[in-house]
Amino acid sequence: MKQPNVAVYGSRQCPDTTRALAWLDGNQVPYEFKDLDESPELEGYVAELNNGKREIPTIQIDNEILINPSEKELRGAIQQAAAERS
Repeated sequence: MKQPNVAVYGSRQCPDTTRALAWLDGNQVPYEFKDLDESPELEGYVAELNNGKREIPTIQIDNEILINPSEKELRGAIQQAAAERS
């Protein structure tokens, strides 16, 4: 099964972001982390995805956008995207 493309937009200072990153790491899901503290130019992009709000983590899985998902939502989206790539 091919892995989906996963990008996480967030901050290491945010407990919800660190929770999502820990889940991805624990489940061996490769991802690209975009730290808004280190790359503030990405704030506009995240706000566009969130109706003008800076909500993190914002997670892009292939073409699906998840806003601060629960672990269950994250697992479901990863599994669905991986199945679509098979």
